[in-house]
Amino acid sequence: MTNQRGFTLIEMAFVLAIIGLLVGGGIVALGPVLAKVRVTQTNTALDQIENALVLFAIRNNRLPCPADGSFTNSNTNYGLENGGNSPPTNGGNCGVALTHSVIPWRTLGIDEQYSIDGWGNRIAYFPANAAIPGVIDTLVDATTSSSALCLFRNITSGTTTREALCDPVTKGLSPSYPYGSYIPVYVAANPAGNELTTAQAPPSPGNSTLAAGDGGRAAYVLISHGRSGWYGWNKAGIQIAAPAGSVIKAYNSDGSAPGGGFVQGTAIGGWPPVGANYFDDIVRWRSPAFIIQLCGSGACGNP
Repeated sequence: MTNQRGFTLIEMAFVLAIIGLLVGGGIVALGPVLAKVRVTQTNTALDQIENALVLFAIRNNRLPCPADGSFTNSNTNYGLENGGNSPPTNGGNCGVALTHSVIPWRTLGIDEQYSIDGWGNRIAYFPANAAIPGVIDTLVDATTSSSALCLFRNITSGTTTREALCDPVTKGLSPSYPYGSYIPVYVAANPAGNELTTAQAPPSPGNSTLAAGDGGRAAYVLISHGRSGWYGWNKAGIQIAAPAGSVIKAYNSDGSAPGGGFVQGTAIGGWPPVGANYFDDIVRWRSPAFIIQLCGSGACGNP
């Protein structure tokens, strides 16, 4: 008769411990791979959004206002620019609160999946308009008459090519490209003094020779709030709370960097996220001049 012997409790515990170590090690090794996948997903969404923004500018001679990230899919204005209201005219500002501003995917005609970053949160969107702190000219105005603010429009009637509310320092230029005071973006590690964008250096009125640096600030800023998600909105219309004292990431919730504007740069801090200066945002921006180049002739103010 053959004796059958099972595992003892000690042997089973030893085997389970080995399995646990193997599984744990695999998860640790998989972490960086998953992080790269999420960054890739985010950049793919940003690419789709930027392409859609250029097409919108070609068709409408302006940029759209943001959608409201607090809306849920039960709201008829879910994903629509300006919270479903008409776009501003005569120099008006977008009506969505800065801290609620997300990409208006329905208005842009893109799939909702491209409004979401790799961590499942809405991509924030801030177009140039005076709701952003600082002196910001508007690129969202929908005025279409001969007295339009002209934004991306080339108005050729008489000698006036740009109304004062749109871009007072360059209203004498022809054609009326949207050079003006737009959104500054700073280095995240030094937001008080290191600007990534180029400050306005306008020519004298009536001088069609544009000075170096004109139009070098951002026409819009796109922000993924990164792995932490702090200040981002999820698909359920809930904002991810940030810990008290968060400073650097708070700038990208409402354009409140010193001097007005946003920040961009390499990550600050490790994981888990701690500290006032923690930063993990993925940021994109384009100047009006860059958008005009992509528009081609006969659109966005191009002759």
